[in-house]
Amino acid sequence: MNTTHILELNQAGLLADVLGFETDEVAGQTEGSSVSTLSGREFVDFTGGIAVHACGHCHPSIVAAIQAQAAQVLHTSDTMRHAPQLELADFLRGKLAAAGVADAAFVFMNSGSESNDAAAKLALKVTGKKKLIAFVGAFHGRTMLCSALSRSKTIHWQSLEPFLAPLRQHILHAPAPRCAGCTMDSPTCCNVGLEQLFAEHGDDIAAVFFEAQQGEGGYVPRTPESGKRLRELCDKHGALLIADEIQAGMGRTGRWFAFEHLGIIPDIVVFGKAVGGGMPLAGIAARADLLARWTPGEHGTTFGGNPVACAAGLAAVRLMEQEGLVERAARLGEEVKTRLAKLIGSHGVTDVRGNGFMLGIEFRTTDGAPDYDRLDTLKDACREQNLLVLTCGAKLGDAKADCAVIRLIPPLNTPEDVLWRGIGVVESVITGG
Repeated sequence: MNTTHILELNQAGLLADVLGFETDEVAGQTEGSSVSTLSGREFVDFTGGIAVHACGHCHPSIVAAIQAQAAQVLHTSDTMRHAPQLELADFLRGKLAAAGVADAAFVFMNSGSESNDAAAKLALKVTGKKKLIAFVGAFHGRTMLCSALSRSKTIHWQSLEPFLAPLRQHILHAPAPRCAGCTMDSPTCCNVGLEQLFAEHGDDIAAVFFEAQQGEGGYVPRTPESGKRLRELCDKHGALLIADEIQAGMGRTGRWFAFEHLGIIPDIVVFGKAVGGGMPLAGIAARADLLARWTPGEHGTTFGGNPVACAAGLAAVRLMEQEGLVERAARLGEEVKTRLAKLIGSHGVTDVRGNGFMLGIEFRTTDGAPDYDRLDTLKDACREQNLLVLTCGAKLGDAKADCAVIRLIPPLNTPEDVLWRGIGVVESVITGG
């Protein structure tokens, strides 16, 4: 690779800015929790490729699995099953069974958006109903349907509004899950709003999409109380419960699946990101009898469940199991949260929340408003000290659930010395120390 040529290309405007690249740097070499750029900088990565790299960048076992599979079966589409797909499904079935989802079968796709689309199609098919519920603050993807389901940042969907308007007749939004104890004594309580939607539309509700810990909406975990009431309402009205585990799943929150924190069992589980070990892979899992309601060919994919992606994913989840990375994330996540919680009440920090290695630090101004302006300042300051972090939180308007959050999503196997060095950087930029 001609480094000078690549750096020149980087300045040529070849790639549209719409993707919102975090830096102008060009990745040169990645390994574990570090990213080296072609300009000579080395970063500690607390973004994990947006929660993808559970096992770190370029783990040797994952790289070897990719290389071996590429020399055997590169692509079959849906003309024929292949070994990595079957083995990965078998592994995930075992983990889902342990979480209470029995007899799971799978449809593998490329992305979370496609998978949420598939989950919606399945729910509409199975129930014969015509409406879906999601939550304010939710992010479920960027297809037309997922843009209509999502209610985090308006920039994700505002230009699509003329096309989304017909969809919105069939998609309802409950208040954001922000209740600390779910006493249901507030009109903005997520369960009160949900109860009202079911009371008005119960016979037409096919499914409810939920995140056990909201991602783009501010890294807010749902409480077990709200989760259990959500399950009860779906059962009462014959609606399916769909867990969007794309960002929070695959060990990220210290459990294999984030819904395990709630003590409930969803009907459909949507997974993605970390399941591919760095390759494009996602999908849905549901009871075999639900998936059997689909006629062969009613849903499909050209590249979903690609052999190389499945081989990478299989290597990744086996590593997570063998090295105890899920349990490690739970333990270290609590230690990080305890340390950062000492900042609450000072320097604009109002909350430190989350589970495992999916943690958020919330900031507000002195008058209690979300301090969005500060997020970019803090993110830039971290980058100046060679630490990559991301932000989240959304201007939710009438939901009165606005929040401004720095999110921490390092690889689950980040070495402890690197982890604490990164946390030290976060503390220093917040306190100005």
